[in-house]
Amino acid sequence: MPRKRDQLPQLGDRQRDLLRAVIREYIATAQPVASAALVRKYRLDLSSATVRNELATLEEFGLLTHPHTSAGRVPTDLGYRYFIESLMPRPSLQPEEQVTVSHQFQQALSNTSEWLRLAASTLARLTTEAAIVTPPAIGRATLRHAEVVPITERRALLVVVFESGAVAQQLLDLRVATTADHLRSLSARLTQTLARRDAAGVRDATAGETGVDAEVAAAVVRALDEHDAARTHDVYTDGIQNILAQPEFAAGGRMRDMLRLLEDRTRLVELLPPTLGDDEVHVAIGSEHRLEPLRGCSLVFGRYGTGTEYLGYVGIVGPTRMDYARTIGAVRYVGSLMSDLVRVMEGH
Repeated sequence: MPRKRDQLPQLGDRQRDLLRAVIREYIATAQPVASAALVRKYRLDLSSATVRNELATLEEFGLLTHPHTSAGRVPTDLGYRYFIESLMPRPSLQPEEQVTVSHQFQQALSNTSEWLRLAASTLARLTTEAAIVTPPAIGRATLRHAEVVPITERRALLVVVFESGAVAQQLLDLRVATTADHLRSLSARLTQTLARRDAAGVRDATAGETGVDAEVAAAVVRALDEHDAARTHDVYTDGIQNILAQPEFAAGGRMRDMLRLLEDRTRLVELLPPTLGDDEVHVAIGSEHRLEPLRGCSLVFGRYGTGTEYLGYVGIVGPTRMDYARTIGAVRYVGSLMSDLVRVMEGH
């Protein structure tokens, strides 16, 4: 999980300036940053030895690290988090870029698939990363009713009714024999305690369940996850070739794993943040998210829509060495345009 600002190390002004400079250089060059290069390029009124000592302190704080073969340093995930929380310039696009992008979206008003495709291509072009855009849907799937129907002592049919009215069924082979009365009581309890919760909410609320109850609760979570995944089938992507061209992903195996995940429509729901407020942008850096194939990547996602209805997501996947200010600004601006288009689509 991302650290909050008050959980980050306390730095002096000089340390903050040096951390900012290292991150700026590494984003621009993808090469470890040496103290001599910082003194030379930024005309620091400091000796290389002093800069080296400060960089060593930043490394002790966990904000920088250095490859074994290089004297230069590179930011860690925590270093990028510190940059975003405390050092990053205000995220935004240039005014002339906003005018150009807005004009393009105005031309796509009449065709939903056209503006979804346009959103993905625009984000990919603005950030030179990979863009992901989901169609507007009514939030994440939430539970209305769960019913476990006994078939035999160790087999049951789970019927899950979603708030949208959709229904899913799963045949469960239970590890332990159980009674019809227990399943009836369990159905009533699950419906009462889990109604209106999404997959994450059900998972949290049932973490302490054991035995058959835990098996059934896990099946309810699975049904909600699968329903969410099915709705991402029409997701729009663009710019995947942008990140594949980055030097971080030159290793063939790593690139294949990442490409396989990005092309798997059923798993794209795993990239989406579980909760996100209006005008918020969620940033997960490297080790802060759970997707092993994208461990060297950051995810930047915003949502669009009207209130809690017709929600969709716009986001970027790219190396942790990305221009966060520009990426966050692009995601936020394109998300606001998408919200405007949803309102037009609904006749608001």
